[in-house]
Amino acid sequence: MKLTWKHLSILGTVLLCYPLLAHIQWSRGLEQPPKKVYVVHDMARKKTVKKNKKLYAHLIPKPVDTQEQFLQTILESNIFAPLGWEPTEATPTYRLLGTYVPIAQKIDATAILQETTKTGAIKVVSIGTKLGADTVVFDIQPKQVVLKKGKQRITLTLGKFQFL
Repeated sequence: MKLTWKHLSILGTVLLCYPLLAHIQWSRGLEQPPKKVYVVHDMARKKTVKKNKKLYAHLIPKPVDTQEQFLQTILESNIFAPLGWEPTEATPTYRLLGTYVPIAQKIDATAILQETTKTGAIKVVSIGTKLGADTVVFDIQPKQVVLKKGKQRITLTLGKFQFL
C-alpha cells in the first residue's frame, strides 16, 4: 500500500511539473530578440572596406527587418487569391531614347530602348534583336523604331525631349 502511494505521489509531481517546465521553455523562446538578416555585397568583402570605413560606409550591409520583409510580401501579393496562385510578370513596354541610322550601310542601325517596368533596363538593339519571347525589333528609322509582337506591330517614336 505504501508503495502505491509513493508511485502515485511521484507520478502526480511529474504531471504537475511537466506543464510548468514546458511553459518556461516556451516563454524563453518568445523573449529572444528577432534575428537580423544582412545582405552582403561583393564590395563589402574587399580589403579596402576594412581600411577606410567612412569612404565605403554606404556599401556596408544594413540589417533587414524580417517583420517588414514579411509584410512586404503581403503588399506585393494578392492575399485573396486561391492557393498556388502567383502574380503574373508585367510584360515590359519600351520607351525610345534614341536612334542611330548610319549613312553607309556597312554599320547596322541601332536604337536605345528603356523598359518601363520596375527595373528600367536600358537596351541597345539593332534590327532582328529579340526583346522577349515574342517581341522582335522589325525596323529602325530616324526617331522611330518598329517592334513586331506576334502579328501586331508597335511603333515607338522619339518625343520632344531627346536622351543626351
